[in-house]
Amino acid sequence: MARSQHDVIVVGGGVAGCFAAATAAAEGLDVVQLERKSRERGGFIACGDAMKSPRDPKHYPGPIDMDAIADDESVRIDSTIDRIEYWDEELGVRKVLPYETSSNVVDRYEFGRRLLEQAADRGATQHYDTVVTEVTQNGRVTGVEAIRDGEPVTYEGKVVIDAAGAQSILQDLIDFEGLDAPGDPTFEVPHYTHFGAAYREIIETENPVSYHDAIVGKPLERMGYIWYFPRTPTEINVGLGFQMSEEPIALADRLRRDVENRPEFRGANVAEKFDAKNKLGSSIALRRPLDSMVAPGYLAAGGAAGTTHPITGKGIRGAAYSGYSAGRAAVQAVEDGDLSESGLWEHNRWLYREHGEAAKLASWDAYNVAASSIEVNVLRAVTALLPEDELREIVGTSAEVDDLRSKVLVGTGILRNLLAEYRKGTFETLDVSKRDLYESVRGVRKTRSHVSAYERRYDAYPDDRSAFEEWRSERDRIDRQLYDDLGLAPHEHKY
Repeated sequence: MARSQHDVIVVGGGVAGCFAAATAAAEGLDVVQLERKSRERGGFIACGDAMKSPRDPKHYPGPIDMDAIADDESVRIDSTIDRIEYWDEELGVRKVLPYETSSNVVDRYEFGRRLLEQAADRGATQHYDTVVTEVTQNGRVTGVEAIRDGEPVTYEGKVVIDAAGAQSILQDLIDFEGLDAPGDPTFEVPHYTHFGAAYREIIETENPVSYHDAIVGKPLERMGYIWYFPRTPTEINVGLGFQMSEEPIALADRLRRDVENRPEFRGANVAEKFDAKNKLGSSIALRRPLDSMVAPGYLAAGGAAGTTHPITGKGIRGAAYSGYSAGRAAVQAVEDGDLSESGLWEHNRWLYREHGEAAKLASWDAYNVAASSIEVNVLRAVTALLPEDELREIVGTSAEVDDLRSKVLVGTGILRNLLAEYRKGTFETLDVSKRDLYESVRGVRKTRSHVSAYERRYDAYPDDRSAFEEWRSERDRIDRQLYDDLGLAPHEHKY
């Protein structure tokens, strides 16, 4: 069996993997990046294609030149998306959530390829057609075994960065209990119900759609939603996703039923010029980021670390900053010669304390827990009642509304909407009682206070490994309070 030795082994060629590989390689480390796809299909991934401005260094740190990518006409398709629209057509509800600044629609394949090219330009060695089959460990993670171009290869390294996406195979292969660490392992493998399944196609319409400058979301009959993300007025990324805690849905069939029933999609077909690479499925994390993303010799980033938005599944930005953080922590650990859990702890500290957006994502997961505790028909009714500012807060990561006056105004807005919608008979088709609505709205309002409690707790994330158990114990207490307020039985607890 061939052997290959490196400072850092990055598993995955997506956003997190490229940011991690580029960051570590740019600092002079010997980095190998493993990608299971062929070189021609590298960068090819199922995605909604929408992303915040690539030029914002807060969102995209590190050595990747995002300005160059933003200026690449083969990548940037449209930069005029100025709002999210939520439609519940059965209820006749349409909510418009403006962006503070315009968003971008990108060709996800070309975007992914530019990231891979930049990681290689920064010095990372890239091995395509490489499928990891085993993780090697000896007190710490020491490398991986893989099949490359049909031949077995052992990769040995000082640090392995797991950027293999949601439901990473590496996490199934590692014996975390067998690694050398003080106390219980801080790394916990997520449960399958913490993920969602998604599917998307790109279709071409005969005529421009009226919502070409918006991205549209619609509720499913299960916990999930259908989206329409226009790439151009006649090229639409259509897709859907649902939480895997629910009964499975035949995703392609369900999407096809929706598309065939829409007048603007009449006569539309999967865009032939994009070939079959635009009919794709994937899994996404719909949970809070992992409490700890490190173990001896191991760092997790992107979907493998749960840095996607727990409500919408948006993940490009989270993958970028967590990949950068993992690469940065790997450099420090290798230079210090400390590959222990404590030596890699900077990855956790930077994401939760210094950068801080992981803390916001973790706090926002309370809304996912609350939504999952409500029957879908009631959840749709509650969403119809929420003022648009409140809905924008839940699906975004803006600062929370935490002053008393704002909370009173939100409550007043819900009450006003409730009276108006009942007068119109909006909820008759859902068979939702006023009592169910009242209790569910009350639960949403209570959840707001828990979001605040989570944010304060994550703002106090420990600077080092020694205080982790105490920190997690207090966070778990907030979990229990949330479950109690939502009336969840122990078997219904998410964590």
